[in-house]
Amino acid sequence: ALPWVALAQVQLGVLLVAVAACFPVQIPRTRYFIGVTDVFVFALLALHGAPAAVLAAGAEGLVGAWRSSQRLTSRISTPAAGSLAMAASGQAYGLLQQALVGQGVGSHGAMLAALCTVGLLYFCCNTLPLLAVVAAKNNKPLSLRDWAQSYGWLAAISLASAMLAGLLVMNSRQFGLVVIVVAVAVTAAVVALMTLSLRRHEADRAAQEARLAEAQREAQLNQQRFTAAFTHAAVGMAIVRTDGLTQQVNQALCRLLGQPSAALLQRLFTDVLHPGDAALFRRRVEALAQSPNAAPNAAPPAAPQGPGNAGDALDGNAFSMELRCRDGSGQDLWVALHCSHFIDPADALPGLIYQLHDITSRRLAEDRLHHTAYHDSLTDLANRSCFIERLAVAVDASGTDAEHGFGVLFLDLDRFKIVNDSLGHSAGNQLLREVARRLADSVRPGDLVARLGGDEFAVLAERLDNPGAALALAQRLLLALQQPLLIHGTEVQPGASIGITFSDLGYRTADEILRDADLAMYAAKAGGRSRVALFDHSMHERMAEKLKLEGELRRAIGEGQLSVVYQPLFDLEPYRLSGFEALARWEHPERGPISPTVFIALAEESGHIEALTHWVINQAVGQLVAWRIGHPQLAGGGAAVDMHVNISGRDLANANLVPVVRDVLQQHGLPAQCLTLEITETTLMGKLETALDTLAALRKVGVRFSIDDFGTGYSSLAYLSTLPIDSLKIDRSFVMGMSQAPQNVEIVRAVINLGQSLGKKVIAEGIETLAQLATLKGLGVQVGQGYLLSRPLRPEQVGALLGHKVSEPV
Repeated sequence: ALPWVALAQVQLGVLLVAVAACFPVQIPRTRYFIGVTDVFVFALLALHGAPAAVLAAGAEGLVGAWRSSQRLTSRISTPAAGSLAMAASGQAYGLLQQALVGQGVGSHGAMLAALCTVGLLYFCCNTLPLLAVVAAKNNKPLSLRDWAQSYGWLAAISLASAMLAGLLVMNSRQFGLVVIVVAVAVTAAVVALMTLSLRRHEADRAAQEARLAEAQREAQLNQQRFTAAFTHAAVGMAIVRTDGLTQQVNQALCRLLGQPSAALLQRLFTDVLHPGDAALFRRRVEALAQSPNAAPNAAPPAAPQGPGNAGDALDGNAFSMELRCRDGSGQDLWVALHCSHFIDPADALPGLIYQLHDITSRRLAEDRLHHTAYHDSLTDLANRSCFIERLAVAVDASGTDAEHGFGVLFLDLDRFKIVNDSLGHSAGNQLLREVARRLADSVRPGDLVARLGGDEFAVLAERLDNPGAALALAQRLLLALQQPLLIHGTEVQPGASIGITFSDLGYRTADEILRDADLAMYAAKAGGRSRVALFDHSMHERMAEKLKLEGELRRAIGEGQLSVVYQPLFDLEPYRLSGFEALARWEHPERGPISPTVFIALAEESGHIEALTHWVINQAVGQLVAWRIGHPQLAGGGAAVDMHVNISGRDLANANLVPVVRDVLQQHGLPAQCLTLEITETTLMGKLETALDTLAALRKVGVRFSIDDFGTGYSSLAYLSTLPIDSLKIDRSFVMGMSQAPQNVEIVRAVINLGQSLGKKVIAEGIETLAQLATLKGLGVQVGQGYLLSRPLRPEQVGALLGHKVSEPV
């Protein structure tokens, strides 16, 4: 019934609605689409009435159903429902518009108001039946509240479409159909741009969701890997909450601690630590929690502590330390513990994760090595290295705190070498162990006893109230050492000389303290052994003087400042000259005569004794040869005169002694049997092992030997029959004491009988009175020497002696 122009417009409008229905804009992440078809449907309603709008609504429903569903019922019911809804809405539009016009509202206003109202009605007719069917299928009542909340946005779109359609119709009536054409073009462009934008947005969102899903999958895999690694790790691991309770443990930790997981979970981690190691561990945990790099809101767990050492490590994120744990049986074991932050993925709460590795075997080995490095293997006392380290710490402490005073006692055993050489090294070791035990038992708790080497010991006595306490300690040590003990069937009475120095002398190094304590010990030994001496600065002066004298002795030997005097030896029955003893003398150009006991001992200490001995032998042999040439009777038959020269223990240990003696004898042409080398009994026995080869080699040359000071030792009797000894010289102390104590006479008699039974010549030295001479002759002494018979003579004085017949003193 419409004119062809209007009909064409309707057909074009329906076609436009159908085409637009083919390109709906889907709302991202939902099942819903936004279409622009409602604008054109409502525009047809306003321009050409309800039938045109019904056709357009049906076309829209048919295209939408055809696109979204394969079911025939949906393809029929959807356009039918849309057509019915628009038919009802179209009737309502006509009635409402007429009513508004009848009320005096303008045609444009009435049209716009009616369209907007119908837009809401059309929304209701489209959605309410569908919701009613869904509710019936689910056996639930239809809730208008839920409908309004869930589909209110569709009502807004329908209302807006109606509004736009009314405005479009009003403009087309005023400006012509070109407005609708422009509107169609703009609408197509908007739809296209929105579709492209939404697709791009959806693609980005899909990519982001894919990345998020991949990250979540990787996180889940990491969590699974962590769980597997945590559970099956060879290292013990525990996760501890901020309150110190153990939240999770692995199998390795249960094996390490010897406890089931149930006994460890929900229990303070400190409970498995050694009580002595808990405090330091707790401080480490607190420091970790307070560090700038600590996990957010991480609080320090009420956890353990441990003994830190040089290997501990601490930074803002983790720390490592070594400490002791208690296993299920209560035994201690050492572990290396590493602690770091841990965020529980289940609740994102901060905590700590501990890793524990058993290092008990390593620590025990290190302790053994440390003990070996700082303890003497024989006595188990501290060794020199340990003592010096402790002493250095004490020096530093006393330098900063005057009340931290200390004293050092330096001990050297008396006559240890005699015991060691005569009874054997095992006896010496037994003596050293016993001395170490007595020292350790006699010192105060906290004092350090050390064996510095050989027979030298030291005691570090810290926090001394006064020097008197150190003296009392030294006397207590001497008393403990003087108690005799039985070694290999022989009773031995140990003794020691002790030197003491104190920290109040302003020491700066441990070496200075040991040096001064050593000087004081030598002063004690020089005072008679088994004594105590306190260090004073005059000892330095004496040592400096001794060093100066040592240098002067070296120059004196090289520059010929020494001389040799000769003390004659006489056969007592019949009385005649039988030999000489060469005695070195030193006439210092500034100091005057230096006692032989001083410079010979100094030569032995400084290592110059060998040069001195060689020089004396050369002088004595050359002088005897000169006398033999000037006085042929000295070389005749059994009346030949020999030369006695004293040698030291260092000479016996010197491999050059044999060639030197041999060369001197060959150089001067003196028969070897005319040279007798005298060795003190204590020196011979102290160097017996090294002396045997030298004695045998010199005996092979033809040199004779005599034991000087015989009787002062106690261990040479067993060797007299085997050693290449020709004569025994009775010590002057026995000769001088014969008039004072009858037992000395018996000792001399015993020595003479021993010498005669072994075929050794017996010489008595130190004869100073006629009574001594008479007694010795009565006892059968063969050779005598002493001031009564003759004092030591210079070479020119010997010449005068040789020119006259000697006569026995009366």
